Amino acid sequence: MDFESLFSPFTAGGGGFFRDINPVAKLMAVVGATALSVMVSDLMLLITMGLIFLVFMVLSGALRASIPFLSLIVFFWLVSVMLASFTGGGIGYAMGLSQFFARFFIISGAGIFFAFTTSPLQLASAMESLKIPGEIIFTLTVTLRYIPVLALETAAICDSLKLRVNLSGFRMLFSPSILYRGLIVPLIIRAVKISDEVAVAAESRGFDPGRRHNTPMEFNGRDLAFMALFALFLSSIKLIEIVR
Repeated sequence: MDFESLFSPFTAGGGGFFRDINPVAKLMAVVGATALSVMVSDLMLLITMGLIFLVFMVLSGALRASIPFLSLIVFFWLVSVMLASFTGGGIGYAMGLSQFFARFFIISGAGIFFAFTTSPLQLASAMESLKIPGEIIFTLTVTLRYIPVLALETAAICDSLKLRVNLSGFRMLFSPSILYRGLIVPLIIRAVKISDEVAVAAESRGFDPGRRHNTPMEFNGRDLAFMALFALFLSSIKLIEIVR
């Protein structure tokens, strides 16, 4: 298993024409899709929502980097359904698992799409125009920047662990003690250290969460068209479920 390839959707850059769309518009689409995925129980409609975000990732250039990560979700999806069927869980239990993994796929795809097409600076500027407190803006922008750093650290630790224990990536997944001692504990230590470095960097750059900005929120035609089309899509999904 190539760990750097697995975490690549969180570290790659790009975005295509979606990069120019207002981050608030994209965030509203992500939140709307996540909320609707919880309310929808029809498996085919959930799969349709997942396919829409796959199309978004294709258009934004994120799909190629996301294939290893998304394939892992689909792999565990299929394995879980087969185990549920063979162990006597029944069709109902297998369908419930499928709905869970379909929702997880939608949320993962939406998150990758947003992170891949939105820079921390864009997100900060958009949220400042909404008069959101600086503390919240700082937390969200650092999180957006923190994800690729943490992904790279995780990939580096995994590769180092693979060399030390002389096991393949898949065999390590079935060794909980090795994962705990060799991956989880070092990752927690690195996460704490990186967060401290981020805090020091923010202080050295003169971060002031109390600063107020007067820049108004602006939506252009592309932003409005994106929100309108996505709202129409979500409404159609819910309407189809009601009619059925």
